[in-house]
Amino acid sequence: MPYDVRSLANLVLDFADQIDAEVSNVTINKIVFFLHAWYLAKTGNPLVSAKIEAWDYGPVFRELYWEFKAFRKKRITTRAMRRNPRTAEMEVSVDTFSDSDLEFLQPLMRRYLAIPAGKLIELSHIAGGPWDQVYNHQGESNPGMRISDEIIRIFLQQETRH
Repeated sequence: MPYDVRSLANLVLDFADQIDAEVSNVTINKIVFFLHAWYLAKTGNPLVSAKIEAWDYGPVFRELYWEFKAFRKKRITTRAMRRNPRTAEMEVSVDTFSDSDLEFLQPLMRRYLAIPAGKLIELSHIAGGPWDQVYNHQGESNPGMRISDEIIRIFLQQETRH
């Protein structure tokens, strides 16, 4: 079952604090996108269930954008919240990640946290990549500019064969 995208973002932010890496709104969206993409390529299953949209600066999870918008280019110092369905109270979004998922995600988090925001944007804009296919689409309308898991999966399968 996929994790809440806010919980994954919080996992990344906690890991970033451990290694003293700065994470901005742009970088959290890109890192979560890349984690989701590689997990999808490895397992065939989505890591998160949230919709991914193609915005000017690359893939964006709307929930994360709005949660961390106030930080702009500065270091995120809070954690993503969600409403508890039983109490209706806002709480920090936390999911229990399996040991195997953590083992898979940690090296990827370390790698992507070391990459500057501009380079993450560049990586997410690769020609023919999922963002490029959706953002620079030809023909049919794409309401919400949704980057589907299918587009990501097909692209990564092609890339990893070479």
